[in-house]
Amino acid sequence: MRATKKRTLVKTLVYRCWVVLSTYVMLLITGQDYDTAILPAIIINLVWTTSYYWYDRLWSRIKWGLSV
Repeated sequence: MRATKKRTLVKTLVYRCWVVLSTYVMLLITGQDYDTAILPAIIINLVWTTSYYWYDRLWSRIKWGLSV
């Protein structure tokens, strides 16, 4: 069983959309206004999205823990 690059990309993007929203809400809750909260939420999550994509691709090459 092996994940395709397309599957990894879609899974990553869906997850990161959720994280961007939750990061933004957390920044708003901590007292940031809209303009101050949105840029850090986007920048932080662009970096983490790229990192997560490559991390997941690495794990897709590891056979340990997979069953057929």
